[in-house]
Amino acid sequence: MTSTSRRGPFGWLRDLFRGRGPEETVPFQPMTVEVPAVESVHRSSTVRFDTPAKGDGFDFQVEIRCDWCAEGRLDRETLGHTVDSYVADMPQRLTERVRGIARRYEPFRVHEAELAVNDELREGECFDNGMVSCRTVAHFRPAPEVLQRQRAAALELQDIEHRYAKSALQVKLLSEVAEQWRVFLADGMAGARQNADALAWLTPWAVLLAEQPDKAATEVGDMFRQRQEQFDKFIKQLEGQSKAYHAQDLFEFVATNEYQLGHALKLFGLPLPGELDGEREPAEPLPRVRPGRD
Repeated sequence: MTSTSRRGPFGWLRDLFRGRGPEETVPFQPMTVEVPAVESVHRSSTVRFDTPAKGDGFDFQVEIRCDWCAEGRLDRETLGHTVDSYVADMPQRLTERVRGIARRYEPFRVHEAELAVNDELREGECFDNGMVSCRTVAHFRPAPEVLQRQRAAALELQDIEHRYAKSALQVKLLSEVAEQWRVFLADGMAGARQNADALAWLTPWAVLLAEQPDKAATEVGDMFRQRQEQFDKFIKQLEGQSKAYHAQDLFEFVATNEYQLGHALKLFGLPLPGELDGEREPAEPLPRVRPGRD
């Protein structure tokens, strides 16, 4: 018999456990695998290039900031090399994406072009199944020649706004001061009715004195002299009308000129016929005389 037969068919198994029986079998030991921790790498880069505006006469100057993030169960050095490989290709990718959008806008429509490009880049870029991501923000500037014209236009617009703001302020202040002069001048009209018609003629003088208050001593005297001349002229016109209507009935004369006389008396601050200064009610209008029958 050979040695193999003496060992029997399970001799090799006994040799494996060195003659130990089944009760001496080594228990199963689970294998522990060490899983690497999640690492992350952050980088930033800037891409600068010129891209044509609408019409191809001028270019937009574009600057895009890229914020990179690589995250995974790899060592930081490996993640860093992965990011660097995509950073190198980013200028070409961005130039191609921005070019078609920027050519829709005139060279002076910088703001609109910048908004449109940032709207396109809003979603960002992802690589390696999301292990590497990139967020981008674009900033546009016009061509130097366009920028020079825009600065000149902005300065001109600023001058216009300042001029109108100055005018509005002058009107506001002038109105306030002129109103104070109106009150002052109205106080000098002793015995005159203080109604809107009687005081309306004071406005030009009040504005003049508001602008040149040092002329108050001379201008106030001239104002009242002119008013007296207007009043005297009105009296002469009234006398002329009286003579012209002398042949008419007195009631017909008053009735015909009622509106003109009433308006003139209001302008001069004089009481209307039938009005009293006391607490008495206005007099009733006279009845119209009917012509007698033959």
